[in-house]
Amino acid sequence: MLENEQWFDDIITKLLEKIETPSIKNSLKDRIIINKVTSDGVYIITISKVAQLIFSNQENKKFIEEKISEVMWKPIAINVTFENKENYFTRKLEEIWL
Repeated sequence: MLENEQWFDDIITKLLEKIETPSIKNSLKDRIIINKVTSDGVYIITISKVAQLIFSNQENKKFIEEKISEVMWKPIAINVTFENKENYFTRKLEEIWL
């Protein structure tokens, strides 16, 4: 595992620990992947329709942005894209082999 991937996994773990709402926490667990982090944003890939639905609700997205901002110690915007789980893992395997 790359160093960034471990750091990204740690961010997700800390984020999930801060989310008190079981339905949101369970919908995101093992279904979101941080693709990259910039100075003002976290780029997340959702790999399930359920997680995508959580982020499509603006109230939920704002709540999650508040929680990830607590984890990152500064205001952070979330940028979310959806990718089918099978396509995501196929693409990651292809990146490894190239």
